[in-house]
Amino acid sequence: MYNAKVYFKDLNTVKEFVDMAAKYGKMEINLVSDMYTMDAHSLIGILSIDISAPVDLEVPENDIPESFYEDIAPYVYKE
Repeated sequence: MYNAKVYFKDLNTVKEFVDMAAKYGKMEINLVSDMYTMDAHSLIGILSIDISAPVDLEVPENDIPESFYEDIAPYVYKE
């Protein structure tokens, strides 16, 4: 399992994130904002939640490829 906070500075960043998530199509990747959980593969889903603040990313998988950690790094929120 992997948890992190991610932040999207603009709509282009959201599109890039969805494209990145598409590389891991069979892997469950969720974004959680308040009481809503959205599939990170869905552009419309992500745009339906509040992305003006960092959002929780959850990957409930146990076998996460190393490449995922590299691909997700630009979106991870750094306080």
